[in-house]
Amino acid sequence: MNGNKIRLLRKEKNLTIEEFAEITGFTASYISQVERNKVEPSLSALNKISNALNVSLYYFLEEQSDKIIITRKDDRKTIISENKADISLLTHISENYGIKPEFYAYEITLKPGQWDSRILSALKCHKCIIVKKGTLLVELSNSNEVLQTGDSIYIDSDLPHRCYNPTSSELEVLCITSSLDLS
Repeated sequence: MNGNKIRLLRKEKNLTIEEFAEITGFTASYISQVERNKVEPSLSALNKISNALNVSLYYFLEEQSDKIIITRKDDRKTIISENKADISLLTHISENYGIKPEFYAYEITLKPGQWDSRILSALKCHKCIIVKKGTLLVELSNSNEVLQTGDSIYIDSDLPHRCYNPTSSELEVLCITSSLDLS
């Protein structure tokens, strides 16, 4: 059993060890030892822990690669851009799991007449945009491209761009980017 799985789920739920200990009925010291693989919990204890984290007991018992990160729909982080576009993160964007992601995926929802950004911007990453629903205008530094539902566009690193919904209906796009190169 990998105690790290417990710690990761507990942190995803924004629970301190003390809060989690209170929920499960165990001491904070015991939870800490389980998470650090110093103590192997009994099946009864593991059942209480899995119930508190709302996962199956088998989640902790099955062998799983440490290189798998699951983002449940209800656990997605949503942020609002400076232009008030809704951005839903489909993948984790941090290295909390001991993995440096090679790419990120997120959905953007734009209301009619809404831009995703106030200015053309270039990130140091490659980007693919797939139109899930609606019509998308991609403003590039030297041209504009219009995409319809099902269309996609690849944008090379360092190419300034921004997205716009030119219609009277809501627009949904899926974006996949390579990891940011901050060097």
